[in-house]
Amino acid sequence: MRTRWGTCNTRAKRIWLNLELAKKPTECLEYIIIHELVHLLERSHNKIFTKYMNEFIPKWKFYKDELNRLPFCHTDWNY
Repeated sequence: MRTRWGTCNTRAKRIWLNLELAKKPTECLEYIIIHELVHLLERSHNKIFTKYMNEFIPKWKFYKDELNRLPFCHTDWNY
């Protein structure tokens, strides 16, 4: 995945995570995992979804902002 941190297929009950998350702070990885798992309970980003996020990871907005501030990936080609 080049444009998303994660995605969820609610019919197949399957989530996919971007491998670049392994280079991010653990809290950001946890936020994305919880975000995608909550989609199994509520498909859209509505009030119910927000309620679940607040319940499962109260600082989720902070982690979302932190993840969005970080560069998507780091490439260092200096040898």
